[in-house]
Amino acid sequence: MSKFDDFLTTDISPKELGHKIPVKNPENSKLAQSLSKSMPQVEDKPYIIEVGEVVYIGDGVCKVSGLNNARIDDVLRVETSEGDVLVLVLGISEELVETVVLGDYFTVKKGNLVYSTQSRLGIPVSNEILGRIVSPIGKPLDGKGDIEADKQMNVERPAPPVFQRTPIVDQLKTGFVVTDSIIPIGRGQRELVTGDRKSGKTRLMIDIICNLADENVICVYVAIGAQKAKVKSIAQYLQKRNALAYTAIVMGSSDDPPSLNYLAPYAGCAVAEYFSDLGREAVVVYDDLSKHAKAYRQMSLLLKRSPGRDAYPGDIFYLHSRLLERAAKVDKEFGGGSITALPVSETQNGDISEYITTNLMSITDGHIYLDAQLMHDGILPAVNSGASVSRIGGSIQSKVLRRLGGVAGGQLARYNEVKSYETMNTELTEDTEREINRGKRILEFFNQPSNYCYSVSEECILLYVATSGMIDYIDMELVTQLKKELVDFYRENITKYAPMNDFLSSTGKVEDKDTSFLEQFISDFVSNAQTKAAAALKESLDKIQNKNQPPKEPTQEVNQQTDNKNEKKE
Repeated sequence: MSKFDDFLTTDISPKELGHKIPVKNPENSKLAQSLSKSMPQVEDKPYIIEVGEVVYIGDGVCKVSGLNNARIDDVLRVETSEGDVLVLVLGISEELVETVVLGDYFTVKKGNLVYSTQSRLGIPVSNEILGRIVSPIGKPLDGKGDIEADKQMNVERPAPPVFQRTPIVDQLKTGFVVTDSIIPIGRGQRELVTGDRKSGKTRLMIDIICNLADENVICVYVAIGAQKAKVKSIAQYLQKRNALAYTAIVMGSSDDPPSLNYLAPYAGCAVAEYFSDLGREAVVVYDDLSKHAKAYRQMSLLLKRSPGRDAYPGDIFYLHSRLLERAAKVDKEFGGGSITALPVSETQNGDISEYITTNLMSITDGHIYLDAQLMHDGILPAVNSGASVSRIGGSIQSKVLRRLGGVAGGQLARYNEVKSYETMNTELTEDTEREINRGKRILEFFNQPSNYCYSVSEECILLYVATSGMIDYIDMELVTQLKKELVDFYRENITKYAPMNDFLSSTGKVEDKDTSFLEQFISDFVSNAQTKAAAALKESLDKIQNKNQPPKEPTQEVNQQTDNKNEKKE
């Protein structure tokens, strides 16, 4: 028997086998060992793809059987005759998986095969998404080509936990006097904007985006159930104002299935989270969540879920709370970015107790109410300061702006109480007439063109002039002209008033009555301006100064005449 036959018949354990075989080159063994250590250990497991079947399709709702391992928010792929169609899992029962079609559902037929992708829905994001219009699933809609993505952001994502959040300390300067002074918005805040149809909600949101050009902020505008022509005009307006370069638009149009309108705000928030994770400041506008709730209601009714109040499903509150809780100011240890959420809702006939609106009010940190009557009166933005609130408060404001805004808010509240007296055939007291005149002029100073953005110093100047009483009896036509001239004079001499600008922008402690900078500015304006409005302001200031002077002491001659009259009477 040969040595080889003897080797085969010998009972050798696998461990000893390597020692029985002679090794001709030891270097090859070392190389093999080093390669085996550097190569990743791959487990040889089979990749299983579950396959189901469409058993029902109708109105964008698809029910699938045979997928036992499907999860909520999973994406499935339906094989149709015209290509693959994605569906999103919204419900699971013992036998069926309830899904909604993400796109054209007319190509999906009963009996089509459904494949599990074992993945969640995401949207591709990179810096290239700025200036573009995309669908809620990341498909470009502006005809400018594909977007090269850096990352796939999950559409659904948990809100930042408490330990990652930090207090809101910075103000988001909107450029509007009424919002910056009376209803301040902080970076990382959630501020609801509500009002009737055609009250200027979208206009206010777009103007705020345009006014953030110098604030180093990324903006995301989410259009829900909007007309394509309207979204196109918004994009053109942003382009005209040079704001499209830092803005991404996520659009769910009115002719899209309700599933895409349902996903639109979550996709927009995912885009904002991409920049927030990089340490950037982001602002996301949801226009509007009333349509979003209606899209979810439509899907829920088609899925035969039990309706509740106004036929909305029972989890309608959770629908918006899990979205808006993703807005936060994150601690620097976890990136230091922030997401400011500006959701929009629609009221009916001025009723702010509407179901969805009250839900959003309880979730957000304040609300801005746009009054249709103010808009009809020509006041834009038509913000009703008495019915609006910001729960962040004045802690984020410049101290001077906070004090002047509080005075203006109180005087406007008093004006709203007494303005009805003007229509009555009654004689007004001097105080009531003054309150009405001042309220009208404060509203006129709050009236702001959409393409006009004010700095903090300019807002302080306007509020000081409006609330101090120096323009109470100036004609309204001159008041409008005076407002423009004050701002123009400041901008022409901005270098001269740099110390005033630093003082007015300071968030530190200032004396309550320290208005010397503003008084000096008004004095310079009156002495240098040569217009009718400036002359009217100078005349008004002279009257106030004379009125505040103490009465003169009677002269000796007048006293002697009085004594003579008294002697004659005796």
